[in-house]
Amino acid sequence: MKANGQTAAQRSVLATTALLLSVACAAIQSPVMDFRVAPDQISPNADGTNDLARVSFRVLSEALVSIYLLDGNGQRHDVRRQVRRIPSPRPYELLFNGIVNGRMLPDGDYILVLEARTADGRTARFEHPLRITEADTDFPRIAEFTTSTRIFTPNRDAIEDHVYINVVTTKTGRLRVYVIGPEGFRYDVPRQEGLRQILDEDALPPGRYFFDYDGGIDLGADPPPDGEYAIVAELEDRVGQRDVVSAPLTIRDSGRPVAEIVLQPDGRGIQWSGVGSTPELTLRLGDTLYFTTTVRNVGTVPIRTAGPFDPDDCYTMDTNRYTKGFPEEPGVWRVGVDFETNTGEDHPWRWAVGTLADLDTVEHNGATLYYLAPGKQVVVRGCIVLDRIPPRNPFRVWGALIQEQVEIAPINSRVTPILVTLVKP
Repeated sequence: MKANGQTAAQRSVLATTALLLSVACAAIQSPVMDFRVAPDQISPNADGTNDLARVSFRVLSEALVSIYLLDGNGQRHDVRRQVRRIPSPRPYELLFNGIVNGRMLPDGDYILVLEARTADGRTARFEHPLRITEADTDFPRIAEFTTSTRIFTPNRDAIEDHVYINVVTTKTGRLRVYVIGPEGFRYDVPRQEGLRQILDEDALPPGRYFFDYDGGIDLGADPPPDGEYAIVAELEDRVGQRDVVSAPLTIRDSGRPVAEIVLQPDGRGIQWSGVGSTPELTLRLGDTLYFTTTVRNVGTVPIRTAGPFDPDDCYTMDTNRYTKGFPEEPGVWRVGVDFETNTGEDHPWRWAVGTLADLDTVEHNGATLYYLAPGKQVVVRGCIVLDRIPPRNPFRVWGALIQEQVEIAPINSRVTPILVTLVKP
């Protein structure tokens, strides 16, 4: 019989067609398809067998995609949360190792869920069972993390020029220590082993490790600019669990110290008393040799100096800065004088860069420190009583600007040498 002009067979064909069209439309509306998980049981313990599950899916429309696990109690464990994905002819893939937020999930039965939502409100949801067994849940803990200072001044004055970092780990893993700061700044800090610095690539056994951060200043590099930073220690075990700790670090007075001896009116770096047009001088045994030089701080940070400050307190041939009570100090700048056949300390006669009136003072740990400000220029004077004839006579005498235990820059080395002849009266 016919109803509304259609046979029963025609009605059946139309219903089937409508159902197929409905299914096709639903498929077209879904932003994601072909969701797969393999295998559906993993044992994440880094033994090389079923340590990972491969999760794959195809994106048909731009969508925000979330992937998470539901445990037996219904608690959600996010693996990815609302990550933007665009259509692609190739499937997206994720290798899941059982770790969520840096920690291994315990053994158990889970549901792996994928959810997607487009800007126009279309959604998709897929579920797949996943079992975790024999998981390595021993967490790699950083048991101790200490830094020597929270205020770091990398400027080679030997005051807070290094940050010493101690890390104690509880499990074998790769240990990284780094400094992070504004505008994506990151600097990996080498591990210190005796006098060697090591950037580790391999896993380290549990234990105590020491790191030394100098901002690159010891290698002559420009240190990071002043600002707020963080020192981070990160321990990752072989299955990918990570423990991360950090400490704030403030960088102040950062910069490479630079100073130089300035030319005197006669075109020489140092003016020696009694020296005329030729760099030669004859003196009687016991006479005093005087000098005058000018030093300018041409850098962007203050330079530290130390005594002696009195230009009239002369040295003799057999005295030095130690006998005057001014030992060598790391990072300190001094003007020094040396001579041929000197068999003792180099540049035994040294003077402060400037007088007390020229310098700024800073109190540090009960001691007074002296600094020459950036851009400032000072006159340095001194004297030596030549009361002994050295093994070589005549002999050369020269000056230098020294940053102690750091360097004598070529421009400040062996400045204005003169040939001195000593004669007995």
